Amino acid sequence: MFSLLGLNANNPLVLAPLAGVSDFPFRRLCHDYGAQLTYIEMLSSQPIIRGNRRTLAMMACKKGNGKLGVQLTGQNPDEIGAAVRILDDHDYDTIDINMGCPVRKVVNSGCGSALLRDERLVHQVVARARQATSKPLSVKIRLGWDRQHLNYLAVGKAASDGGADWLTVHGRTRSENYSRRVDLDAIKTLRAALPIPVIGNGDLLAFHDYQRMLATTGVAACMIARGAMGNPWIFRYRPQRLGVDEWQTGVLKHLHYQQQEYGDSIRAISCMRKHLLWYLKGWSGSKPFKEQVLKLESFAAAQQVIADCVALLNAAGVVYRNQSDYLCTYS
Repeated sequence: MFSLLGLNANNPLVLAPLAGVSDFPFRRLCHDYGAQLTYIEMLSSQPIIRGNRRTLAMMACKKGNGKLGVQLTGQNPDEIGAAVRILDDHDYDTIDINMGCPVRKVVNSGCGSALLRDERLVHQVVARARQATSKPLSVKIRLGWDRQHLNYLAVGKAASDGGADWLTVHGRTRSENYSRRVDLDAIKTLRAALPIPVIGNGDLLAFHDYQRMLATTGVAACMIARGAMGNPWIFRYRPQRLGVDEWQTGVLKHLHYQQQEYGDSIRAISCMRKHLLWYLKGWSGSKPFKEQVLKLESFAAAQQVIADCVALLNAAGVVYRNQSDYLCTYS
């Protein structure tokens, strides 16, 4: 995958597509800190084919300086093939087919993890997508529908035989939530069984998490999802704790990127509030500032909240963020 995309294998980290999070300012910030490849939010095939206005706006997202991927999901080979053919005309560096999303609404429509139940369908979908694009093509999966149906080896082979250039695997089944740890042994087994590169995903919340996954499984790269929310510094690829000054610089840079992209509208501020709440996690005494964030109506006010928070932290002698407290839950 690195040679196909011209990436640096010395920093094998990828930002996952995150609904409501992976907009241009956030992707741009994660790239600044080292993300080799970022994805826009997952798209559905049917709205792409119909030319849905909101979907078209998402498809027009800016690339910035880094490599940009698009991920889509759909029900069948014809639908996904048609959507891939449309996406092939856009300025994406790579296209991914999602076969791992566990969200009930997605699965009930026959998309995401629902595709895992039929390995022949997986092959047909990937083969049709392969015919529709010459761009690097990948597939994201889970280990299976549940622990009684662990078919990741068959699904991985079907995707590879269908023409996928690499595979991303989340080390849980569709039925499992975050209470169960990612199965690194299964990821290692899949990586060893396939002739194409494998990217690992799941429980990557800090430096030591992806170092452990890389060392244990031998995957080519790691895809980071909720571990990046409120913590774009995770892409620095070094075990350095986050200090107050670096935190302030990063948050203000994100604010600047948001303002550049969206202007000073209330919609833009509303979008930034959730990020600021995530950024404030892990800092002692930040509760009053979280309450202020919920009432923000301007970027100037947001900058002042950050400045006041930093002043309080400095006065209290706080140097580093408590890593165990800032991690975000994403579903």
